[in-house]
Amino acid sequence: MKLRRWVPVLLLAAACVAGPLAGGISASAAGLTDYITVKGYDPKADYYTAMKRALEDGSPYAMQVGAIYEQQRNLKISREKLPYRTTSYFTTYTTAREILQAMEDEKKPKYSQEDLDLLARIINAEAGCDWIPDWVQRMVGSVVLNRVKSPHFPNTIREVIYQPGQYGPVYDGSIHKQPSQRVIGNARYLLEHGSICPDNVTGQNGIITGGGVYSSYYDAILGTTIYFCYF
Repeated sequence: MKLRRWVPVLLLAAACVAGPLAGGISASAAGLTDYITVKGYDPKADYYTAMKRALEDGSPYAMQVGAIYEQQRNLKISREKLPYRTTSYFTTYTTAREILQAMEDEKKPKYSQEDLDLLARIINAEAGCDWIPDWVQRMVGSVVLNRVKSPHFPNTIREVIYQPGQYGPVYDGSIHKQPSQRVIGNARYLLEHGSICPDNVTGQNGIITGGGVYSSYYDAILGTTIYFCYF
């Protein structure tokens, strides 16, 4: 792709940011976020694909555009609470090739069959009713994944779920119920794409706990509320 074809794209992207562009960077966009603050995004834009196109171009100019796209994508995910993780490719890796490889590596499953089975079972036991929406089931599973990543909890899905005094289904036996295909699908989605909420959301309960509520779901049929809380 010739560089001049990126000019209108960059101008369009820059219209949504404030601050001077960092000039002269080659493959690394390190420090770019120190100069650019994204203020808006296009709700219809596929920023992930746009990032890949910039990386495939690989020029310094295209890399700057790609870094802007990444910030806009992160803003879109955060504001619209989309079921994707925010990323930091352009400030973590050095070359376009490294970023593209990292993006491909993240698509590969990094979990065992036991991980899938246990995560699906705890989601099923906590929020497996047919009328409970997918995002709630994914939030239940996200709390488990966030705990695995947190230094305050055990390091595996099994240990998190079976940590003494944490999950009621372990004690009442409901964790042994076979989950539906929808629940299994939501568990698989989380294992392949990651948690859908901030890392410090590690509480899920029928009462407000920890540092406050990130999100909640009122079950009009059961008359109960699930709170997802910060650590």
